[in-house]
Amino acid sequence: MKKTMKKISIFILSIAILFTLGGCKNSSSEKDTNKKGTSSTKKDITINEAKKIIKDDKSIFVDLRPTEEYIGWNIDGNKGGHIEGAIDFPKEWFSIIKDDKKLEKELARRNINKDKKIVLYSNKEVDTKIINKLNELGYKDVSVLKDGMNAWAKDKNLPVDKMDNYKVLVHPRWVEDLVNGKKPDTYDGRPYKIIHLSFGKEASDYEKGHIKGALHIDDSLNHIPGPRVLSQYKYISEDKKEKFWNRPSDKDIEKKLLDLGITKDTLVILYGPNMTAASRCAAVMMYAGVEDVRILNGGIKRWKLDSMPLEKGVNKPVAVKNFGTKIPANPNVLIDLDEELKIVNDKKSVVASIRSWPEYIGKVSGYTYIGEAGEIANARFGYAGSDPYHMEDYRNIDDTMFNYNIIRDRWKKWGITPDKRVSFHCGTGWRASETYMYALAMSWKNISIYDGGWYEWHLKKDTPRKEKGVPKDAPETPKFDY
Repeated sequence: MKKTMKKISIFILSIAILFTLGGCKNSSSEKDTNKKGTSSTKKDITINEAKKIIKDDKSIFVDLRPTEEYIGWNIDGNKGGHIEGAIDFPKEWFSIIKDDKKLEKELARRNINKDKKIVLYSNKEVDTKIINKLNELGYKDVSVLKDGMNAWAKDKNLPVDKMDNYKVLVHPRWVEDLVNGKKPDTYDGRPYKIIHLSFGKEASDYEKGHIKGALHIDDSLNHIPGPRVLSQYKYISEDKKEKFWNRPSDKDIEKKLLDLGITKDTLVILYGPNMTAASRCAAVMMYAGVEDVRILNGGIKRWKLDSMPLEKGVNKPVAVKNFGTKIPANPNVLIDLDEELKIVNDKKSVVASIRSWPEYIGKVSGYTYIGEAGEIANARFGYAGSDPYHMEDYRNIDDTMFNYNIIRDRWKKWGITPDKRVSFHCGTGWRASETYMYALAMSWKNISIYDGGWYEWHLKKDTPRKEKGVPKDAPETPKFDY
């Protein structure tokens, strides 16, 4: 009996040891898992702790709220703007971007680097899935601001930043409220028109689905189109060549606006599949004298991402007879060759080139109908994108405006600052128009678009050219990862 009891005791002890070892093994696995970042350990920091590191170059605050809140709009009672110095990276982007390499690239574009202390915040709580994802990507020091922006905004002594003129870039809910008879913030009650701009292959998309009440327009208000084949230009007179790709005549602009039912007192909201085209049209309208012109930030892409309703069919405009002022009421929005020539050598002004780097250094013209590669004399690089038809340097993944603080810092590096008169140009004025709208949203005052751009400049053999290549006084040779 004693031997039997002894055997049972040994058996029970053996099982206990096995369970203990198994438990230790599981515990070790959990620790390893945490190290790899596949399960989250939420680390909060308080407002007081955040205040101590906000100016620290080794830390970066990341705003996970929608872009509209970051730039300044008040949404659902939450205060617009962001913690001073914070970079926007809306939590939605973690779901939209499926590829980790692309996600890492987008984070790096905003200087959200792995060697920094990352402080995440939203209005209140932060989804642990985001912390996990950052851990997986190799971000080792990730914290969450306790109680988020709502707690930060309660203390009026804490720094909050926003774009001074953020109302230029409206968001989908703002437009949805407007068309449904509400009075969204910054709307003064004036008559309005929603304009859907699309052309070419995308023109038919309007009938398939557009914002409630939106009118359709093509790109005929944007410019006078010319041949796209260089060889055809040798049969065209110089006078006629110079009109191509510039804005229409003042008379034609007025007619097109009146046909759309637009006067100087109409609020116009422009959108479409192409932010550059919508911005160009906005610039022409402001040049004419329309007093309140806005852009749907992100265009139709952002509208669809927010699952906003679309209506089908065609809305017909009701024409009006009187625009209300002589066109152009604002000639400084779109300036011509003679004015640009004055700016080139004016030390209180700056020629801002919104072109790709190969265009800027004179490696390519960028266009099938521009034979000469080159640049306007004294032009400073203002960033743009990979080619004349893309604006990656100014866009988020949802086509909304890229971080305005980073844009401003890039410009500053090249001497493009708001204390100077700034003339934006590109090839034919479209990319420059998008940039103009962003500068306007940042409340820059003394800004213009050189309408003719490099196209018109290259037609004149006596206009001064920048020396090809990287300028000797260039502050950088940018690296791009498009």
